[in-house]
Amino acid sequence: MSTAAAARKKEAPLPSNNDAERAVLGAIIMDNSALAKALEHIKPSDFFQFRHQRIFQRMIAMADAGKAIDLITLCEEMAQNKELDAVGDANVHGSAYIASLFDGMPRVQNIEHYAKIIKEHAVRRQVITLAEKIQARAWEGEETPVGLITSAQQSLASITPQSQTIVGGNGKLSYSLDEFLAQKFPPPEHLIEWTFSKSGSALIVAKPHHLKSWYTLAVSLLSTVPGTLLNKLHVPRPVRTLLVSVEDFPGQTQERIEFLLKREGFRHIDRDLFRIIPRPIGGIDIMSEVWYQRILRAIDDHKADIVIFDVLRRITSIDINSPKESSLFCEQMERLRDTTGASTVIVHHENRKEADIMAASAGSFNIPGWANSVIRFQRKLDEVINESKVSSVEIEVDNKFAPSPEPVRMVLDLSSETPIRLEELEDATGLADLREQLGLFWTVNDLSDVLGVHKSNAKRRLKKMIAAGIAEKAMDGKRGRSGGLARYQFVGAE
Repeated sequence: MSTAAAARKKEAPLPSNNDAERAVLGAIIMDNSALAKALEHIKPSDFFQFRHQRIFQRMIAMADAGKAIDLITLCEEMAQNKELDAVGDANVHGSAYIASLFDGMPRVQNIEHYAKIIKEHAVRRQVITLAEKIQARAWEGEETPVGLITSAQQSLASITPQSQTIVGGNGKLSYSLDEFLAQKFPPPEHLIEWTFSKSGSALIVAKPHHLKSWYTLAVSLLSTVPGTLLNKLHVPRPVRTLLVSVEDFPGQTQERIEFLLKREGFRHIDRDLFRIIPRPIGGIDIMSEVWYQRILRAIDDHKADIVIFDVLRRITSIDINSPKESSLFCEQMERLRDTTGASTVIVHHENRKEADIMAASAGSFNIPGWANSVIRFQRKLDEVINESKVSSVEIEVDNKFAPSPEPVRMVLDLSSETPIRLEELEDATGLADLREQLGLFWTVNDLSDVLGVHKSNAKRRLKKMIAAGIAEKAMDGKRGRSGGLARYQFVGAE
């Protein structure tokens, strides 16, 4: 630290507002609903006084446990956790200090104003501390100027208040036409190839018992180390994942995780990068501000890159068929994503049989419209191979941020050291059955019906079959409502 900086630090204390901090705490004791409003703007570390940090943290813990917060219960909780003495001092006992928070009768309706004051001073302190560190590193001269500036920019960006964030991503909010066309915008970064993009949104759609929970478990665990995931998906860097696993009972999820961790491919994961919220008693309602704030804190505490909600029907009680209610739900999920920067993934159920991938999910079209990528599980097959049950399901992806990949097959083979893997969808598989069911000449619609997939999926299959020399066009179809479709045949068909 320079002499000038040290002198200034001695002359003036770091920015803070003790009255605002006391007012927030006092307002929460008077009206517990004020806690959720405060949490929209501040976290415990934003308080300048350490004892205020401890009181606020204890209030959060009590709210999470469903306990009422009043003068008596708060003092009792802090005493049981050996925190009460720490919030007092030589002149005032801890309980007396907490009681003094009512002095001046803070106004509950002003809590957001108080919280914003606290946040502003917290940001100022962070900037001052960061500036001192940058100044010290600059004096040391061990880093290049470019490295020093880049590091400083990254550090400053990490503490910029959300309301101050520059949304353009390149230092500007708006552009002239020529400026915009000349600007180079970085492509979206994919945390996991094809599927989950940084700060993006994704929807996994499947019928019940179509292996989606196995998939989310495998992806959450394996993405903690960079490399190739499930034999197919590239993971460029370690991913921190928070899995909100509320579809299955905790014991069932626990058994599945323990089973996977015993397999060779899962033994080298980074356990610190995976965190799970099992189904709580009473469930979760993400539309509730209390539950929203709990999930927000869990994401923030874990510094999650991805948060997966498995499954939608257990995190909200909205009417998914209502455009209005589903729109509010999507706004809440966007709020969570934009606040945390985490890629937000929702697992949802399918109920539109043989529909296109973007129309297959249950409920309003708002839900698939919210997602940057939609991942669909369909055509489940159960087989017995070498006396072991092997299940497979086809996975189709529609990615708005990148070229959508060809459908693949996910295999669940519990007898294998690689119990979950992705494989190429070989169209030659079951070729004899296709020949028998389709006959000599057939259309894309016929192929769609036999495969049990949407026409768009059947077209992709047909394209691959033609490229592989398995099928060829036999005759063109006439256009228009009264005309037929093009006919195809298998190569070598008589």
